[in-house]
Amino acid sequence: MYRKINSLNVKRSRLLRRIAAIALALAILPGTVLRDQGSPWDNSRRMTVERLAVPTEAPRELGPFRLRGVWNLASRDGLFGGYSALVALPGARLLAIGDRGGKLEFAEPPGSLAPYRMEHSIRDPAEWSAIADAEAATTGPDGEFWIAWEDRKAISRFSRDWSDETRVFPNALRHWSKQFGPEAMARMPDGRFLIVSEAFAPDSSEVEHETLLFASDPTVGGKEHRRGTVEPSHGVLSLPEGYRPTDMALLPDGRVLILLRQVVWPLPMRFSSRIALADPEELYRTGHWTGREIARLDSPVPGDNYEGLAIRPRTDGKLDVWVISDDNRSATQRTLLLKLELDPQDLPPR
Repeated sequence: MYRKINSLNVKRSRLLRRIAAIALALAILPGTVLRDQGSPWDNSRRMTVERLAVPTEAPRELGPFRLRGVWNLASRDGLFGGYSALVALPGARLLAIGDRGGKLEFAEPPGSLAPYRMEHSIRDPAEWSAIADAEAATTGPDGEFWIAWEDRKAISRFSRDWSDETRVFPNALRHWSKQFGPEAMARMPDGRFLIVSEAFAPDSSEVEHETLLFASDPTVGGKEHRRGTVEPSHGVLSLPEGYRPTDMALLPDGRVLILLRQVVWPLPMRFSSRIALADPEELYRTGHWTGREIARLDSPVPGDNYEGLAIRPRTDGKLDVWVISDDNRSATQRTLLLKLELDPQDLPPR
């Protein structure tokens, strides 16, 4: 009898989790019907920037971080919005990658964001509908870029000027969900790649997420082999219960910051965001690593769907940590850019 009851409980738990996953996918689906249909997109390549008035004193919830600014970015351009990844570029510039492949390159505030550039990451318009849902991005020492595509379960490497692309569909991504696939990606200094799934691992009580560790560039061999030639090892990332990874960025000491999100129900839908600290060395040694919460993006940080994270080392030893939100192309959400300041000495020791 116990086994029968236990089996029913497991099935019921899985059913509830599937229902919750479907609800979340619908809630954050790009192009949601909540978008204001009275404001059609144009192709003006114009963008407005508004600095929001928020207190900059250090609330306890931000832990080691200090809030240095919040900006609201807006545009009616069809390539604007839906930003799910953020990369720090040379010359105090940032690159935001949208879930439909649009990219926005701009100068870091508080000064003018101009000159900024808004265009598609894939040059051939015929492919725009075939490859979509960019969710993670990283860059290399020679200026190349990598993008992970959730819906197509693919990884692309682009040359510095975006003129050349190598795209692979790794075998290790084939069983990952189209709605909860590769969500966070980072290139390590030694050339290894970490890719983390947004989905909760089966029977993990909404704590564990599958991690792929590639020994080198996952797109190697992609010109000749559709699946690529680099097979990853598999690991597990443990995060605070109920939170999913949305991006991660490398710290100077080799650890990573991981941006986390949880959708809060019932309606109206709200988002709860956290920042966790994790050490890939744990993954290398044991196949398991843990992200420990160090900050909550609560008031005075405006609530939104934060999905992109980038780190900029400063000459004084401190770090500028940039966070961008995904507006899901919805009339009820915004594209917000946060500037946080972090002194690495305030982080927990390894």
